[in-house]
Amino acid sequence: MEIISIIAIVRVSALVICMAIAAKSDYDNLMVPDSHWLNWSVIFVFLLFLEMILVSTSISNFYMIAALLAIFSIAFFEIPQIKNILEWKKFEFSLAFLYLIGLVGIIGGALENQNTDFISLVLGEESPETVLWWTLILSMLIISLYLIAWKSKIIQGGADVKALILLTITFPSWKFIPEPLFMQGEILFRLPPSLVMFVWAGLVFLLAPPVLIFYNYKNGNISSRHDIIMAWHSVKVPIDEIGSKPVWILTEILEEEDEIKEINRILPKTNYSMFDEIEEKKNILKSKGIESAWVASKHPFIVYLFLSLVPLLLIGDLFGIIASYF
Repeated sequence: MEIISIIAIVRVSALVICMAIAAKSDYDNLMVPDSHWLNWSVIFVFLLFLEMILVSTSISNFYMIAALLAIFSIAFFEIPQIKNILEWKKFEFSLAFLYLIGLVGIIGGALENQNTDFISLVLGEESPETVLWWTLILSMLIISLYLIAWKSKIIQGGADVKALILLTITFPSWKFIPEPLFMQGEILFRLPPSLVMFVWAGLVFLLAPPVLIFYNYKNGNISSRHDIIMAWHSVKVPIDEIGSKPVWILTEILEEEDEIKEINRILPKTNYSMFDEIEEKKNILKSKGIESAWVASKHPFIVYLFLSLVPLLLIGDLFGIIASYF
């Protein structure tokens, strides 16, 4: 087996472990510490660096690794401000140096590849050095899109964005992934791997509603039309079992004059916290004789990103496969 193939297997194995740990952390605690992504990034950058050595790529591509790390750092640290240079500490100087090396990779690569034939580039007929440099430039643009989506609150979770950025650094292109098991062969067009994982994760996410409906039906929680409305995104559990994990309690008591009504919200109130008010709400419901309530949990997207590794490695790019038939 070639060393490049071994590196690809190690990269995938490490990513599975990394995402499994992150998924468990997000599922259990609704957060993934920044140290997790930073520590694992060392491993994936080392593997990328090692592979570049083995393929004897151009020096500008090595500098481009610094460019990827520099833009990755924006998700964790503030960009050092030149106007405050007299107040910089060792960390700020180190970060600025990383930006500088990355800038050298961008400018140097642009000069080296200024005569690129983009048709040949798309067809993969340019030199490996040129293809890799443009691949890393595309990775930077994708990472920038993730950061913009996060800052614009299109993607809510910071951990989700950091995972997507790390995935982009780990798999800058399909050349860094073993050929999909069931869809081998020539495919003219493929989306970047991290975007494909994002799409697969979204499709896996769509499996949650039917699973929840089946769970509620099996446990006898569906007895009316309104129960069906609740069953696709929440579960009904005994009051005493609520509290082991943070949840939104969707069942409430509405008091109107002398009448008390039990109502179930499809969505929690905008100011309602998963971590606060749980015991208070439980006590109110129990005092009114309510034994069970509908609760909704956060569905950590990192869990779905972790699961998306399966179709990525088995099938690859769904859109690329569909496009190959037209």
